[in-house]
Amino acid sequence: MDSHVLVTFWGVRGSIASPGLHTVVFGGNTSCVSIETQDHIVILDAGSGIRELGQYLMKRNGLKGINGSILLSHMHWDHIQGLPFFVPARAQENQFTIYGEGKYRLGLSQILVGQMQAPYFPVSMDAVFRAQVKFREVCARQRIEIHPEFFVTPFRLTHPN
Repeated sequence: MDSHVLVTFWGVRGSIASPGLHTVVFGGNTSCVSIETQDHIVILDAGSGIRELGQYLMKRNGLKGINGSILLSHMHWDHIQGLPFFVPARAQENQFTIYGEGKYRLGLSQILVGQMQAPYFPVSMDAVFRAQVKFREVCARQRIEIHPEFFVTPFRLTHPN
């Protein structure tokens, strides 16, 4: 593994973002963690914290040349609500693979498209996501290589859905 790995917690809250003075120390965004190497970023969950991560990446890289993986632990709103506001997904030069589990006879992409359709959201996923985005469905205990430096083995959560 690359000797320089940066792990940042962009959101640690559950259920709903909690901005304000009482959350200054620990932050008020919902679930999002980034793991960065020199050429790849792994994003764990896409809660409201992914918006700030996107702003950070824009300042650092501009909108170009970002190669990343987004791993969604599950599809509860607090783990996906920030995805429409992740600005790096708007640039055609960027590449992201989104990993997660389909549910209720819906594929991963169908679930995410569903959160961004009328009447729930004013803009479609196709209009927001201009980056090269691939969806990869995963199964419990199936080890996957998300990058030559990163392997993940998903496990079921003790959590509804």
